[in-house]
Amino acid sequence: MRNLLIKLLLQLLRIPPIEKAIDNKKMREWLGGQYPIKEFRDYISKRDLQILQLLGEGVSREEYLTYLGQRIELGMLLREAKRNFELTEAERRKKK
Repeated sequence: MRNLLIKLLLQLLRIPPIEKAIDNKKMREWLGGQYPIKEFRDYISKRDLQILQLLGEGVSREEYLTYLGQRIELGMLLREAKRNFELTEAERRKKK
């Protein structure tokens, strides 16, 4: 009975998908616009080094996996920013 009530409560609290509320094109343009900004890349590098330092100090397995996931996410963010920047630049060159 308890599990059923929890499932019903979770269904009532279900949040609609976020993708409908976000304009993906504007998001890609914004992210691509961040890549050439030196401070953006510096932040990514600084945070990556902070995570490496935390991992080097010795952490529990759970913390290790969390920090590793954060590090992977940072890399993916930087890669996505660079890709969107390159796509935007390619489109701009085509228009000329």
